[in-house]
Amino acid sequence: MSKVMSLIKTDLNITFGLSSIAYSFKAKKNRWQIIVFALAMLSLIPSYFLLIKVLINLYEAFRQIGQQSYFLMMGFLGTQMIVLVFGFIYVMSKYYFSNDLNQLVPLPIKPSYILGSKFVTLMVSEYLTSLPIILPFIIIYGINGHQGFIYWIYSFFLTLTLPILPLVIASIIIMIFMKYTNIKGKKDALRIITATIFIVAVVAIQIQIQKLAQKSILQGEDFFFNLARDANLLVNKFGILFPPSKWGALALANPAKLAGFINLLMFIFSGIIGFIIMILLSEKLFFDGLIGNIEVSASKGRRKAKDIEKSIVVNKPSLALAKKELVMLFKTPIYLMNSVGGVLIGPIILAISVLSNDQSIEPLVNVLYSNLDIVTLGTIAFIAFLGIMNSVGSTTFSREGKNLWIQRTLPIRAEDQIIGRLLASLVIQVLGIIVTIISLILIIRLELINIVLIIAIGLFASIPMTQIGMCIDIIRPMQNWTNPQQAMKQNLNVLIGMGLAVVYGGLIGLLCFYLYNKINISLIYFIIVAILAITAIVLFVVLKKLITKQFQELE
Repeated sequence: MSKVMSLIKTDLNITFGLSSIAYSFKAKKNRWQIIVFALAMLSLIPSYFLLIKVLINLYEAFRQIGQQSYFLMMGFLGTQMIVLVFGFIYVMSKYYFSNDLNQLVPLPIKPSYILGSKFVTLMVSEYLTSLPIILPFIIIYGINGHQGFIYWIYSFFLTLTLPILPLVIASIIIMIFMKYTNIKGKKDALRIITATIFIVAVVAIQIQIQKLAQKSILQGEDFFFNLARDANLLVNKFGILFPPSKWGALALANPAKLAGFINLLMFIFSGIIGFIIMILLSEKLFFDGLIGNIEVSASKGRRKAKDIEKSIVVNKPSLALAKKELVMLFKTPIYLMNSVGGVLIGPIILAISVLSNDQSIEPLVNVLYSNLDIVTLGTIAFIAFLGIMNSVGSTTFSREGKNLWIQRTLPIRAEDQIIGRLLASLVIQVLGIIVTIISLILIIRLELINIVLIIAIGLFASIPMTQIGMCIDIIRPMQNWTNPQQAMKQNLNVLIGMGLAVVYGGLIGLLCFYLYNKINISLIYFIIVAILAITAIVLFVVLKKLITKQFQELE
């Protein structure tokens, strides 16, 4: 047990950089970073309060039909699905691509100890994701429903154990996945393709299950009579999506009843039993899937000199750097799933919803049909937001890790550094634009001019968004990460860049809202392009100075 506790303590320290944070707080020269982070967090508060206001109205709507418990289940189901989907990325990174595995594997430590300690760290990481989502549901229900002491005790245990089962499911699937896709030479490509197909399949299955649940409700006889008679009707019907979410909702909906206590136990013990099964399976699966990731193939060094000479292609420094960035992104599954996956998942979900004839998006379709100019502006804003969401720009220097110092030894100008890294980000953006356009065409008939405007201005808007992230990342590059996940998902630069980009994009959006219906739409497009161009030029100059300075001071 002492080994496990030591592993957990060490892993938490490495993952969250506790020692580094403490040092940075004491060092006066680094305190500005805390201020910037605080400002970035404050910029997100208005959006968060707007979301809470929407949830309060949603609760009132369910209260009027006596189905408040369904409001709770929405919170549990949404939170657990988010933990599950992102859990696949986190688990793969944490279990199989951490730098500390080379030191841990040769030691006389059981696979279950290694995996168990990493699972605990993942749990702590997921609280940062799950708590901001589930707590508004629980607090709104508890305060508006005048719930008693038992309700809040149940809430504590439910939120504490909420991420366990989704992470257990993700862990078991990833362990099996890594064991049986460990094919020599092609394992990375196979795993990336399979993981992408799997996530899309999960989304498609969830949509289909939701449709079946909706039909079972709407087509049932005496539906409204049953709705008034059974306060948990919607929870029981939609609980087929993910039963543990139903157990959590029913536990809080009936805190003073035996049924509530039973559902609480079912929720907690399902996670505990799943964790035990995962630990037992890890002894059989973990090392088998891990070996292919830490072994080095000697065959790669047997190439002839002539073959090497033929394979050498001379490119411009900016193009060579862009190619290097793209190779790094596409060959590292964690980078690929976070960058490309983050750009594609939204449009893919929309496309699947349309192809499955999901009636829940019909109101959205009617709104889109009403005004193509608003659709165009909204899509441009969405694509611009993807420019910071893909994390490519805001982690471009951090992904170099401890090898960042090499960049200053290469004959690459600061201008080429900027252009090359921008090009890599824009390539990822092109993928997102293609899927977004296809998704929109499936919903409405976009005119050619609208498609051209979306592609051109959307891609152009991605430039300053990426540059904002690059400025933050070169100022405080994260070099001492131990696994690729930390460079992208646990990098404060992403959050800071996102906050600044939201403020920047929000100001442009407010300007467009003010000018709409006051001037010609073509003039609005011209104003947007002019603002983006000026911003891009200014940020280019700033980046050039920052890169030159940082590369000179880099140790």
